[in-house]
Amino acid sequence: MSEQEFQAKVLSELQALRTDVEKLQTDVTNLQTDLHKLQSDVSELATEVKNQEYKFEVYQRGTDAMVRMVTTIIIAAASVVVLASLSPSITALVSAIAHQGN
Repeated sequence: MSEQEFQAKVLSELQALRTDVEKLQTDVTNLQTDLHKLQSDVSELATEVKNQEYKFEVYQRGTDAMVRMVTTIIIAAASVVVLASLSPSITALVSAIAHQGN
């Protein structure tokens, strides 16, 4: 192999190496772009999760308040029913005590 052939072969190999390095640089740039997009997507997802947590907390507080209100209504209704059924007995008892005193 002559010196010129050797130089041509070395230059050819160096050019191929340069092409490979440039392709690798392009791939790295694309990976960086994809990574930035992924980071952005993760940030958006984190924001959405925080919003959902807030909505859930608001819903939970509202539900707790409704349960307390319904419980109060049930207790009040039960008290009216019990007192209504005891009312004649209490009236008779008070009347009997009043008549004993006379």
